[in-house]
Amino acid sequence: MSVKAKTLLQILILSVVLTALSFARDFTARQYVDPTQLDVPWPKHSHLKLPWRAYLETRSGYEFLRGIGVNYNVPDRHELAIRLLSEAGFKTFRIEIGWSNVNWDETGLRDEERWRTILLLCKRYGIRPTILLNAHHGVPCPHKFFERKVVADAPKGSRTIKLDSVADIVPRYSGLCNLTDYWACEVFITEFEPQTGECKLSKPLPKDLRAGEKVLMATLKYLPAYPVGTPEFEATAKGWLRYVQLVLNLLESVGVDDFDIEIWNELTFGSNFMRDFGINHYYDPPVAEFKFDFLHPGGHAWEIARRTIELVKSQFPKVRCIWGFSNTTFFHTPIEKLPPFTDGQSYHPYGTGTRKLPEQEQAPNEPWRCLEGEAPKVEIRMPEGWAHTFVQTESLMRLLNPEARLKRKPVGVDRFYHYMTEHGVVPPECGIHDEQGSWLLKAKTVLRSFCFWLNKGIDVMHYYCAYGERATDMGLLPTNLMELPDGVPFERAATLPLKALRNLTKTFSDSEPLSRVRQLSVDVTVLGEQAPIYTVAGKTLWHRDVFVFLPFQCHERKFVVAAYTMTYDVAKPMKEERYRLTITGFKGTPKRVRFYDPLTDKSVSVKAIQRSSGKLVVEISVTDYPRLLEIWL
Repeated sequence: MSVKAKTLLQILILSVVLTALSFARDFTARQYVDPTQLDVPWPKHSHLKLPWRAYLETRSGYEFLRGIGVNYNVPDRHELAIRLLSEAGFKTFRIEIGWSNVNWDETGLRDEERWRTILLLCKRYGIRPTILLNAHHGVPCPHKFFERKVVADAPKGSRTIKLDSVADIVPRYSGLCNLTDYWACEVFITEFEPQTGECKLSKPLPKDLRAGEKVLMATLKYLPAYPVGTPEFEATAKGWLRYVQLVLNLLESVGVDDFDIEIWNELTFGSNFMRDFGINHYYDPPVAEFKFDFLHPGGHAWEIARRTIELVKSQFPKVRCIWGFSNTTFFHTPIEKLPPFTDGQSYHPYGTGTRKLPEQEQAPNEPWRCLEGEAPKVEIRMPEGWAHTFVQTESLMRLLNPEARLKRKPVGVDRFYHYMTEHGVVPPECGIHDEQGSWLLKAKTVLRSFCFWLNKGIDVMHYYCAYGERATDMGLLPTNLMELPDGVPFERAATLPLKALRNLTKTFSDSEPLSRVRQLSVDVTVLGEQAPIYTVAGKTLWHRDVFVFLPFQCHERKFVVAAYTMTYDVAKPMKEERYRLTITGFKGTPKRVRFYDPLTDKSVSVKAIQRSSGKLVVEISVTDYPRLLEIWL
């Protein structure tokens, strides 16, 4: 062999070796859609299973925009606040009008002009209100607050108390407030002696009260929940429905007929008035026997919801009535057993703060409940929360996967809606205390949570919340909102998360209603090195395992795909990672692609490898929040 031939052969061999080394780090990630990721039998949990990877759906871009909401908690400057939120892309507000807002004689709502102003602005800016009906036990229903003075020491555990006056006290309806919690009539007065001022208590006093001390008291118009069928329950239920009617009257008076009704807010706090044993939370020993689970047929909360839905639908047949009792107990009431004509239910997963494992392992004393038999050593801070994983057995993916969504419906309902009426982040809970870091964290949370949840089966998501006084609070509006001039331009006033959301929503701004959404498929190839998240039971969870591909169809000739790496600790910086995506399912040939970063408002480099009928192959670099791959046919 000649020297020239040998040289050429050596060059060829070297080229083959270099090519092999180059592709040694490029490999196809495990099958992107893997239905077995949902295979975690109740009540087990898992640190390696990824239930959100069990299915892939292309969702409507039009419905995506309509699902972007926020909890409206702004105390003033409503015109400015609502304009800024609208310009950012919010299309629905969750607004609580609690039962306590009904005046004593039940002829109207307290502060009705405030609600009227907010609702009229919602109508002007095309905002669909989700009205929360609630009875927080701090102020559960029409009430009268007043003060009395204790005239003799009443030690903790006492069953009586002496007051300076018993005037206007109504036995069984009046009581002592806020003894251990923000709780009206925490201990009721059951009877009293007019001459001495001595009052008998419904349960032992939970704290010492000293002579001369002033105590806050209240008289409630209605009693906490009694069992269905009792006179007390009927009186409370009729009062509740009068409240619902006043809210409906308000909405009708301002011309708002496109709205949702959410019945109740959580059961983890503020719910003693209605939850489980109702009136018995106020008495010791109990005074009522509850024979039915309160969230199932025959139970008092279930019956209140049934009657509410019946009333709302009789006047507004197209209004969606949402079951709010499942906000934190997702599986307590099977969807099929919800009251007839319930249009949806809502969730509050949160879990966006720091979660330390194995210290905060679920059921640590029952290791058999962990599929891997052990927990990793890791700190998790995820903008999506925890409910899309199996870190806890209550994964929402059990309810949100397409098969479950199609099968599980109450009586009388064709389409059942899934709402997330609260989801947000508290920066200090993630170890972030500075202003710049707080706004960045909230911006990433806005982008990740809206893109992810509104693609994976949630129909409407209300971010918590619109306003906070400090950057480290949960709010999205500028902290100096109250000092800004009315006409301040969005660009000058908006915070980083509001700007990021506006950039996200404007990418979908040409979306149209679709009778059918085309379903895309994807194969994912990892390009280059990958970082591990953690190892447990000898198996490693890699960044490539949590690459997120979220497709939406805007109209017949445009798709938008949100793509990012779902890092488990958003507080840590992430090095960009590169992927090759083979996307199929188009009707026609993709003609143009763009990769857009809504956080920086800049286009990012994208390499189109192949464009053919029904198929697109691209290479992209992703980070720890969604960038948007726009595809035009």
